[in-house]
Amino acid sequence: MAMLNKINDKDDFIKLNLKKYNGTEEVDFIRDSMGYMVCKSSEGCSQLQEDKVFDRIESFIQKGFRNIICQCWSGDVHIQVPDEGHSKLKITYNKPNTELNIDNTRNLIEIGEASDLLKSIEIMSNDGYISADMQRKYVQIDNFIKLVYPMLVKSTQKGKIFILDCGSGKSYLSFVMNYFIREKLRRNCHFYCIDTNQDIMEKCLWIRDELGYDNMEFHTNKIRDFQTHEKIDIVCSLHACDTASDEAIAKGIKLMAQFMLIVPCCQSEVINQLTSHPLKAITRHGVYNARLADILTDGLRTLILEATGYKVRVKEYVSPIYTPKNIIIQAEKIQNKNKMAMKQYMELKATFSNISIELERMLPELFSSSD
Repeated sequence: MAMLNKINDKDDFIKLNLKKYNGTEEVDFIRDSMGYMVCKSSEGCSQLQEDKVFDRIESFIQKGFRNIICQCWSGDVHIQVPDEGHSKLKITYNKPNTELNIDNTRNLIEIGEASDLLKSIEIMSNDGYISADMQRKYVQIDNFIKLVYPMLVKSTQKGKIFILDCGSGKSYLSFVMNYFIREKLRRNCHFYCIDTNQDIMEKCLWIRDELGYDNMEFHTNKIRDFQTHEKIDIVCSLHACDTASDEAIAKGIKLMAQFMLIVPCCQSEVINQLTSHPLKAITRHGVYNARLADILTDGLRTLILEATGYKVRVKEYVSPIYTPKNIIIQAEKIQNKNKMAMKQYMELKATFSNISIELERMLPELFSSSD
């Protein structure tokens, strides 16, 4: 049963290896890009349906292949099958050591160790060169994942981690994060990447197949329209423009995600609403008006997150030299609701002539019960 569960989890399974005790022969079972199991032995390669795998394994066991290793991202299962009439089946589990020391002065994933990945997603050229623009992009991704790591460690879900990347674009973040979780942490994970650009999503699908990252899904959708039956652990969004950040937060709230990491971009919704408020003497200067609109937008988002039971931290995740949009909103679900945060939200709205943001309109049930 342990091996069956491992094989059936397509996100976790890597390979099944059978050996004879004398080590003279071995057989491998792997899954191809079409989802079929392929058996590789001295007799050649053969493709078989999933429900026929155990019949084939049984036939090899009868031929003396009694040393079985099921290799998985989250750890290996080693099975020793005794001869008939001898001792019981022996099963051992090998959990990889995934303790990491985070050094903020160095990359979490050094560029040289992930060159194949970085070439596939076009951060690195085929000759190993990374442009200044892509170096800035990579620093942002690396620092973002440094903030994801404590959430993965803290997560109460010991099995598979489900991550939703909203407004994923070319999915640089998800591709590198997938490498980190699988290769460095040896955790089982599954990604949903959502974007409205069909051409980019189709290219991401091609890259996924090239890398063999079949634990990643790419959907051409609006964020608000995405649905899943899985329990999402982490919702992330890196520079989803304007109200797309609101959609990401609203989706995380509705899915009751344990964690969220949101880096907003291009907050333009509020600026035209700033017509009458106590800071008019300052905001008559356009640059101040724009910056106030940015702060108010993200401040209102933060208060809504707190009102829905999230503990929120706001910080710079990289230096402004890498991107001027360097503020990240980190949220962890700790309770059901926070009435004080809702009160502060309503007071802030009133101070600025009842301004509103898309996130509020996407959560009518929250405000209909905020008496």
